[in-house]
Amino acid sequence: MTSTASAKPYRPKSALSASHTLLWFVAGIAGMFLIVSAVFAVKLGLEGQLPFGKRSTPTPVTQPVAAAADQPESSAKPPIASNPSGTGNNGEFVSGTESILPPEVAHLAKTTIAPGEPATPDTAPAPPVKAPAPATPVTAPEPASPGPAASEAITTTLHAWAAAWERKDVTAYLKHYAPDFQPARGLGRDEWAEQRRQRLSRPGDITIGITDLDIAVKGDRATARFSQSYRSPTQKLGETKTIELTLRDGAWLIVQERIGG
Repeated sequence: MTSTASAKPYRPKSALSASHTLLWFVAGIAGMFLIVSAVFAVKLGLEGQLPFGKRSTPTPVTQPVAAAADQPESSAKPPIASNPSGTGNNGEFVSGTESILPPEVAHLAKTTIAPGEPATPDTAPAPPVKAPAPATPVTAPEPASPGPAASEAITTTLHAWAAAWERKDVTAYLKHYAPDFQPARGLGRDEWAEQRRQRLSRPGDITIGITDLDIAVKGDRATARFSQSYRSPTQKLGETKTIELTLRDGAWLIVQERIGG
């Protein structure tokens, strides 16, 4: 039988103190953080997204292409540098590189803004508006001179007037006078017309002759000078007469009649 004096006494383990518990808790959190950080580092390293894992690649420089000897200088194109950022050495935009930029900023890279200049929208400037030319004053055209045709028409009119007078056709005779005809001796037109009717109604034949006719036309006015011969059974006259005419509705009418020049 084993002696109870030689057996070690049983001592129960004492509970952890508050400081030990806090240390174990902090150690556990730190261990978890290290494990998670290691996992993310491995993942980013495999994807090549770690900044210290990238290798800087030298920017290739494209040498300018020499123009062919048989081509004119105007056909040679300037070399385009391969620049991922789309800008030259002095920070300006290089044409042809906007295709490698993100779509949302490619259109912004096409506009080069010099330092110190305000940004302007990417639109073409509107052409200057010219002031309207001053309107040319419109002047009424001067009436064309009738010319030889008017002289022939006036000659025909005067011979028709003399023929109506010679055959004593009062109606045809008075039609050659304008409504504003001014008779001589201070007579009114109606009074003068009645006097001419009475004289032309007298019996006996008369003869009227026109010679040395001279016509001057100015616009719609004309002056006719001629030698007139008058012959009746009781009287024979020869005199110079001047007649003023005007053009009315295509017909030449007498507005004034006088003896002499």
